[in-house]
Amino acid sequence: MTRPYSADLRERALARSDAGETDRSIAEALQIAPSCLSKWRKLRRETGALKPGKMNGHKGRTLSGEIAQWLHERIQAAPFTTRQLTAELVARGIKTDRRAVWTFLHAEGLSFKKTIVPAEQDRPDVARKRHRWKAHQDGIDPRRLVFIDETWIKTNMAPLRGWGPRGQRLPAKVPHGHCQTLTFIAALRHDRVEAPCVIDGPINGMLFTAYVEQFLAPTLAPGDIVILDNLGSHKGKAARAAVRARGAHLIFLPPYSPDLNPIEQLSAKVKHWMRRAEERDHDATWRRVGQLLDIVSPAECANYLRNSGYASV
Repeated sequence: MTRPYSADLRERALARSDAGETDRSIAEALQIAPSCLSKWRKLRRETGALKPGKMNGHKGRTLSGEIAQWLHERIQAAPFTTRQLTAELVARGIKTDRRAVWTFLHAEGLSFKKTIVPAEQDRPDVARKRHRWKAHQDGIDPRRLVFIDETWIKTNMAPLRGWGPRGQRLPAKVPHGHCQTLTFIAALRHDRVEAPCVIDGPINGMLFTAYVEQFLAPTLAPGDIVILDNLGSHKGKAARAAVRARGAHLIFLPPYSPDLNPIEQLSAKVKHWMRRAEERDHDATWRRVGQLLDIVSPAECANYLRNSGYASV
């Protein structure tokens, strides 16, 4: 690391400058840059001294002091994510990023959790079907694809994970005595979510057929390809007939392959939103789902398809 010029050299240079010698002449004589003279004069005017300032060295953590104290209180008050904490810090006028927040949380002894995938994907028969599907999935016009999925939502939902001290539980209080289960079902296209519906209770073959006939089929056009999970409730003849009557096709995904159904990502996001909302009332849960779907953009829909390996428009 380059050392700063000594105070003695600075004083001699400015003494010659004060005597009327030009900066270029002084610089040549003392083997320094001419700009040093102007910088030192400015330093003397502003501070009254020529002592060099601190150069590089250890940079303290930006999330320290009062900011760290606020973070301690914030992470204990309510669930959070690193993205959420970063946004809250920026809103308070603190310049930071997610990496700094992540580093702070780990320094505080906090850790995050991880997810799982179906082990059945390693079975030879399933792996063979998945390989065949992946070989052709990016060759289909995404404007023709319509992905169907249903997921449950309940009136006792709460965040699944959070940050907490290592070795200690992180409790979340939810009602265990009485809650209602609803089923959210919708269709995902490359640029929108269509035919959303919330059904009281779990879905079955009869309810799925009614959904296809009353909600999905009117949105279909000739040549559309409806893709859905390989579930028994999806295989009713009436549901297939309603799709074919619109000139569309119905295809089932390989088993144990939620990663090949882009709307699974939307379903996961809806459940995440609903856990954060922690709605405890039946009607409020219905309304919240509708509000959440309003903020799903066309770009987000396209990203879901792309992330699952399908072609983009």
